[in-house]
Amino acid sequence: MTIEEIKFDEEDRTLFLIDDLPLKADAIRYSILPKLEIISNELISRITEIYGINFYENYSVAKSPHFRLSKNQRKESTKTNYTYSGVSLIGQRKDNKWLGLEKKSEKVPKISPTRLSIELSEEGISSCFWFNHPKNFTKETYNKFYNFFIDKLDYLVGLSQRAWLNYQFHFFDTFSVREDLELKFASENYDVILFSKPHTFPINYEQINDVIFSNIIMFPLLESCIQIALGNKPNIEKEIKLLEKNIIKYSEKYLNDNPTSDKSFTPVDTILIKERAENKIKVMPGIRWQVFKRDNWKCTSCGRRAEDNTILHVDHIIPRSKGGRDVLENYQTLCETCNIGKSNKDDTDLRKLA
Repeated sequence: MTIEEIKFDEEDRTLFLIDDLPLKADAIRYSILPKLEIISNELISRITEIYGINFYENYSVAKSPHFRLSKNQRKESTKTNYTYSGVSLIGQRKDNKWLGLEKKSEKVPKISPTRLSIELSEEGISSCFWFNHPKNFTKETYNKFYNFFIDKLDYLVGLSQRAWLNYQFHFFDTFSVREDLELKFASENYDVILFSKPHTFPINYEQINDVIFSNIIMFPLLESCIQIALGNKPNIEKEIKLLEKNIIKYSEKYLNDNPTSDKSFTPVDTILIKERAENKIKVMPGIRWQVFKRDNWKCTSCGRRAEDNTILHVDHIIPRSKGGRDVLENYQTLCETCNIGKSNKDDTDLRKLA
C-alpha cells in the first residue's frame, strides 16, 4: 500500500468508541498501526530530503500503543480502552547517549524528553509536539530547554503558526506564551504541548499530507531539543534556513502548488474534553472489524498477518458484479498481495480452502 492509497473512514472512527476492548486492541495492532507506520516512513523520507540528515543516527520511531509485551502483559493490554493510536519521532533509547540530560534517578537517561507525533483518534488525525515525556528530569536539565524556548520564542511561535499547531496554555490568566513558559518553569510544571486541530473523518491523502507537512515544519524545534539532549548547542537557525531553501520545491512536489497555505491559524488555549453520556448508546464494531476478528486477523489465502509487513483487506467472496451481497458471510480477509491477485470474476471462498 502506498501513502496515496491510505484512507481512514467512519469505521476507523467508531473503532475508538466500541466497547469490545480485545477487538479494539487487535484492530489497532493489525490494521491502524501498519497504516500509521507507512505514514511515518513517508515523513522520515521527506525530512531527510529537506534537512539532509541521517535520521537514524539520533532518532527512532515509537508506536502507540507499542504492543511490545509479554504474553501475560498482552492479555492485560486487551483490557485497555485505547482512545487513540499514533506514531512519534523520538530520540533513540540508548545508554550513554544523552549527555546533556540528567534525571533524578539516573545520571545519563536512556531517552530524551521530546517527541513529534501523528495521532489518530475519534476526533480525526492530528499533529502534536510534546516536551517532557518522559518526566522527572532535574531542574538544571529543564532549565536548558526552557532557556532555549524563551530565547527562541519567535521561532517556536512562528513555526507552530506555519504548521497550524496551537500552544496549550496552563495558566489561563496569562496573555502570552512567554509568560506561560516562565510560570510553568517557576511552578515546576514543565509540560510544553503544541497540537493541531484534527482533520475529521473521512481522511484521505490530502489530510494525511497536511499532518506530514506540519511535522516537517516543526522538525527544527525537535532537532534543537535533540541537540540539547546530546549536550550540544542547538542551531535552530540552520534548520530553518534549510526549510526555507527547500520548501518551494517541496510544495511543488507534494502539495500541488501548496493548496493548504491559505489555512488560518486560530489560537486555542484549552483542549475541550468530551465526556461520554452516562446513558450512551452502545457502539457496535463495524463489519470490517467483525470480518478480521472472525478470520483471526490474517489472510485466509496465504496466512500472512500485519506482523508480516502487510495490509489486510476485506474482500467480497462473490463479487458485487456477480450479485454478491454486503453481508458478513460474503466477506473474507485477504492481504494486499492476495487481494490484488484475486479477479473480480473469482468467487472462491478461500476460508474453506484454508
